[in-house]
Amino acid sequence: MSPGFIPQVRASALQTFMNVARFVRLDPYSLLRQNKIRPEDLEDPETMIAASALVKLYEDSAAQSGREDFGLLIAGSRSVGTLGPISLLLRYQPTVRLIIEKVIGNMKLLNDIVSANVDDDGHHAMIRIEHLPGFAQRQIIESTVAIACRSWRELMAGAWQPESVHFRHSAPTMLNTHRRVFGCPVVFDSEFDGIGCSSASLDLANPWSDPAMAAHAQRFIDMLSHQRPTSSVTEQARQAIFLLISSGNATKEKVAENLAQHPRALQRMLSRENTNFGELLNEARRELAMRYLNGSKQTVTDIALLLGYSTVSSFTRWFTEEFGKSPAAWRKSSPEDNITKVTAKAA
Repeated sequence: MSPGFIPQVRASALQTFMNVARFVRLDPYSLLRQNKIRPEDLEDPETMIAASALVKLYEDSAAQSGREDFGLLIAGSRSVGTLGPISLLLRYQPTVRLIIEKVIGNMKLLNDIVSANVDDDGHHAMIRIEHLPGFAQRQIIESTVAIACRSWRELMAGAWQPESVHFRHSAPTMLNTHRRVFGCPVVFDSEFDGIGCSSASLDLANPWSDPAMAAHAQRFIDMLSHQRPTSSVTEQARQAIFLLISSGNATKEKVAENLAQHPRALQRMLSRENTNFGELLNEARRELAMRYLNGSKQTVTDIALLLGYSTVSSFTRWFTEEFGKSPAAWRKSSPEDNITKVTAKAA
């Protein structure tokens, strides 16, 4: 994380927290205090709160309640209106594709930790959703994907439906809430977090499309966008790497293209922030390697391919140099021992 950059999220992400916490027999005020979130911050959905506090609050709530579906319960009780002013912009877009493009283009109005892109081959589309390193925990990932599905369905009056939902982590013990919230096959141990749908469904017409209202909403959104500081080039590049890595496109050229920059210009900007593309790519591989090995049942061979390695032997050599043990040994070790290895490497 770049020095001085503290990722934030809108307090609207906790708009239903109090009710859901009580529903699963938790004391919401105690949990908020534990995570240094003031109850009064929840009164204004536009208040920005530390993303790290929200992610930990979700994880603590799931652990203390024994509800692996806590993030889905939060998402299931939210409507598109909780997205704030951007919901007006989305309401009047002509197609699902343009709704998603507007979400991606205005993500910083919602939070600093999520990015997304669409891979569309003309038949099938994958909407890949990424969280910044350190924030990619099960509850926030599932909540984010569920809110996306729920919002796009609502905006299209139910005409759009996902064909599949994907998570890198392994399946929970019970899947009842996942089936109810998503209403489609849920693929765990997947190569990405996000949503799959037909290309044709992205071009369905929005019954509430209104170009004049969309233009008016865009002007308002543009005004709001200038009021929030932009994340550093390092953070933007890091997000782009996470989006592109599993599809084998996390090259300097592709990342620069994603950021609308020339590769040499990107290199200069990263240098001014005391980093470089190679360091960011290595950080992303470290983060994803740990996530796949700890949270999924992907084979080591599959993980190697997802991180851009052509052979499992080259991945194993890199991993052993980074963590002091092979991927197979990492999986067999205790979490405490692995944490010690990561901490020692960071120091």
